[in-house]
Amino acid sequence: MMRIPVSRGRVEPQAQMQTFTPNTGLSEIGRAIGGAVQARDEQQREQGVQAKRLELYHNDLDEKEGRIKVDDFLTTSFAEKTTLLRNDVANGVKNSQQASEELKSWTDGEFKSLSESLPMHAQHTYKQYVDSTVGKQGAGFLPLQLKADEQKNISLLDRAFSIATRLPREKRHEYLGSYLAGANIPEVQKAEYLRNLDITSDKMDIDSRMLNAVDNSDINSLKTLSSELSQGSFASLDGQTAQNYQKSIASKIASLEQKQQVMEQKRVNEAGKVLNSFKQSVLTGRDLDPDYIQNVRTAVSGTEHQADFDFYIQQSKNFQDFAKLDTSEQLKRINQQKANMKNTPSADPEAENKLLSTYESIYQDKLKTLKDDPNQALREKGIELPEINPLQLKLNPNQFASNLIEIGTYQVSMKDKDANATIKPISPEELPEAAKAFDDLDVNGKLSFIGSLINQSKGVKDGAKIWEAALGQLGSGDMNYVMAGVAKANNYHTTEGRDLATSIITGTQLLKNKQLFMPKEDDLRAAFNDYVGQTLTGTSANNAYETFKAVYADTMAARGLSHADSKAMPDKSVLKTALQMATGGIYTQPSKYTNYMGDRGKDWKVTKPYGMDDDAFESKLDRGYSDISKQTGISTSDLKGLRLRQLRQGTPSSTGEIQYDLINERGQPLIVNDAVWRIKMSGVTK
Repeated sequence: MMRIPVSRGRVEPQAQMQTFTPNTGLSEIGRAIGGAVQARDEQQREQGVQAKRLELYHNDLDEKEGRIKVDDFLTTSFAEKTTLLRNDVANGVKNSQQASEELKSWTDGEFKSLSESLPMHAQHTYKQYVDSTVGKQGAGFLPLQLKADEQKNISLLDRAFSIATRLPREKRHEYLGSYLAGANIPEVQKAEYLRNLDITSDKMDIDSRMLNAVDNSDINSLKTLSSELSQGSFASLDGQTAQNYQKSIASKIASLEQKQQVMEQKRVNEAGKVLNSFKQSVLTGRDLDPDYIQNVRTAVSGTEHQADFDFYIQQSKNFQDFAKLDTSEQLKRINQQKANMKNTPSADPEAENKLLSTYESIYQDKLKTLKDDPNQALREKGIELPEINPLQLKLNPNQFASNLIEIGTYQVSMKDKDANATIKPISPEELPEAAKAFDDLDVNGKLSFIGSLINQSKGVKDGAKIWEAALGQLGSGDMNYVMAGVAKANNYHTTEGRDLATSIITGTQLLKNKQLFMPKEDDLRAAFNDYVGQTLTGTSANNAYETFKAVYADTMAARGLSHADSKAMPDKSVLKTALQMATGGIYTQPSKYTNYMGDRGKDWKVTKPYGMDDDAFESKLDRGYSDISKQTGISTSDLKGLRLRQLRQGTPSSTGEIQYDLINERGQPLIVNDAVWRIKMSGVTK
C-alpha cells in the first residue's frame, strides 16, 4: 500500500537544558541510549497516526461505494416501482395512501436485502437518505389521485351524457342531472353539460327527421323542418348551425325533386311493360293479389295505358274464368260470341270486338302453351313438378326416369281433360342440357336408361306415350331412340338372338361419330323402298329408314366388314339382315287385281309379326281364311284375293293379338252382315 506522507508541521527551535557532567565515558553512553529511546517513541507515534489516517480513508471509500449501491437501487428498481405505482394511481387502480404504503413497505424490504452489502457505520445515513426519497415520491401520489378522480368523474358524466341521448327527450335532463348533482365539478361546467345535451338533442331530432324524409322521399316534411329552423324552433342551435342545416335540407329537397322527376318518367316509360305483365296474369287465369293490383294501378295512372288497365281489371273475373276452361270449350264460346255479334247489333261494337279479341288471345296463348310447354300449363294450375336435373341423368338415371314418368302422368291427366294438350315431359328451357346429358351417355348407358324408363312406365296410363315422348325429346328429334325403346319394350330379337334395341343404339352412335363408310344414300333408300313397298309411308317410312341405316351400320361393324369408300354398293347379306331387323319382316302378297285394260296390279306388301318367317305367317293366314270362310260362306280363294292390312292404329283383339284387315282395291275392309271380318294371329302379340 502507498505510504501517505505525514507533515510534521513547522518545527520551532526549543531551549535545551544543558547539564554538564564530567567528561567521562558514561555520559556519552547515556546520551546515546536516550536518543535511541526517543527515536523509537517518535516512530511509534508516527505509525499510529498513519494507521488512523488509513482507517479513515478506507471508511470514506466504503461509504462512497455504499452510496453508489443505494443510488443504483433508487434509480433502477425503486424508480420502476415508483413509476408503476404512479400509473396505478393515475389510472384509479390505487389511491395515494395505498401507493405510499406499498412503496414504503416494498422499499423497506428491498433496503433490508441491500443493507447486507453496505458498511455498518453508514447504514443509518443510508436509511435516512432512502426514507427521504420515499417520502418525496409518496408526496407525488396525491396530485395524481386527484387528477384520476377528476378524470373518472368526467368519464362517468360523459357516459351518462351518451346514455341520456338515447332516452326519450323529456327524460334526458332528469337522467343526466342525477349524475351532475353529485359531480365534483364547477357549476358552470354542469350547466355546460346540460346545454350541450340540448344542442345534441336538437341535432338528433333534425337528423332523424331528415333521414326519415329522405328515405320516404317526403319533400313536404323537409320543407316543414326548414321552416321550423327559420322560426327558431330549435333554440339550442346557434345561427351558423341552423343555417348549415337549412343548406343541407335545401340540397336534399333538390335531390329528391330530381329523383322524383326521373322516377316519374321511368314510371311512365315502364307503364306499358307493367300493363303487359298484368295482362299476362289476368289472361292466364291467375288469382290477383290486391296489393299487386294497386301497384299496377299506381304504375299506369295518368298514362296512355290506364284505359287498358281499367278494361282488364273490369273484365278480370270473366277473363280468369274463361282461362280456366279447356281449349275446346274456349273455342266453342268464342264461336258463340262471334255468332251473337253477327246476329245481334251492338251498342258498343268497339268494346265487344276488344273483348272478343282478348278471348281469342287467351285461347291462342293457352293452346300454344299446351302444345309447346305443357309443364308451364301444369304450373299455372298450381301443380309442383319434380325437378329435371341433367346431372341426375348421369348420377342417378333411375330417379331421372322416375321424374319424367311422374311429369308425364300429370300431362296425360291434363290431356284427358283437354285434347289439345301434348305430352312433353321436359320443358323447353330444360331440354338443351338434358339432351346433351343423354347424348353424352355411352351405348350401355342409353340402353340402361331406356330400360329404366320403360319399366317405370308399366302400369301407368299411356305409359308408352310418355316414354316415347321423352325419348323423342332427349334424342333431339332422332326417332331411332324411340324405335329402340319400342324394341326394348317388346324384347325384339332376331332368330340368331341379336337384340334390336342394342343394334339401333350402337348403329346410331356409329353413324353420329362417322366411324365407318356407308353406301350411297340413294342406293340404301332404293333398297329400303323396294323392300317395304307401300307398307310404310310418310313419317313412319322415314323413321323406319333411319332405323334401318343404324342397324345396317351396326351389322357391318358386328361382322367386321367395311366399305372401301362411300361409293361402294350395299352388302347384300348385311342389307337383308338390316331390312328384316328394322321392319320385323315384310310379306309379299301376289296381286290378283287387274285394271280396265287387263293389266295386273303390283304385288301387295304387308308387315309381318316381328321375326316371323313366311311359312309360319302363311300357316296362320290359312287358318284365318278357313275360319272366316266357314262363318261367311266366302271361299278361301276369294278371301286370299283380298289384300292384307295390319291394324297398326286400331284396337287389337281382346287378348292383345295382332289382327289383319282384308281390304279390296279401294281399301275397304271385308264387311259381312254388318260385321268387319279380320284374321287374328293366334298367340302373336308383337
